[in-house]
Amino acid sequence: MKQNIKLLRNALDAVTNEKEFSGQSKKILSVLFLLLSCLLSFQSIAGTRLFFFPKDISIAPDLLSATIALALIIPLYGRGILKWSPSIHGLIMFVLLLAVFSSISKLAYAGGDDVSLYLIAIAVALSWLGVRAVAGIVWVLVFLASVYSATTISAGMGITGFVFILTSFLGLLMHTNLSPAGIVSEMAAEYSGFTKIVSEDIVKTREKFNDET
Repeated sequence: MKQNIKLLRNALDAVTNEKEFSGQSKKILSVLFLLLSCLLSFQSIAGTRLFFFPKDISIAPDLLSATIALALIIPLYGRGILKWSPSIHGLIMFVLLLAVFSSISKLAYAGGDDVSLYLIAIAVALSWLGVRAVAGIVWVLVFLASVYSATTISAGMGITGFVFILTSFLGLLMHTNLSPAGIVSEMAAEYSGFTKIVSEDIVKTREKFNDET
């Protein structure tokens, strides 16, 4: 009985202990969390094609998602949010972060056939060409298609989807040494230029419709 009480007391002390992890412990935890998240991304998800034809959905990293992920993580390395070092740990973290960001980027289009991809490509091209009023319409469609894709994948993954996002975020927290609010604000600041372009395209579209009416 005394041994059980001692074990319970030790468990309570461990749960309520607010002592921060050491640097080595954070590195180990970040690798473990991101590795688990990466492994979860390789599961096959049941979905539908054209609303009723069955198909398998995968958020595993591939060429396209890895290219998108590179565009996402390189600026984060440049700002020092993600830490690079020419070491075994640095290489492992780069591979795991690239894989996890690739899987997260696929959430925006993997569940919606190829429509989301075409819409993204059209919206970017129109923005670059200066046809921003039309690009704004396409960006709205991109957002709607992304929501549909994420909803479809969420329904297929179930509780595994929660574990995937949880381990991905915990891995980032352990790697960056930032608080949850800090990592969100840093990433928002980094990608604010892109969101500004999208919002300006949508404003141009609204102004054009208001002028015509």
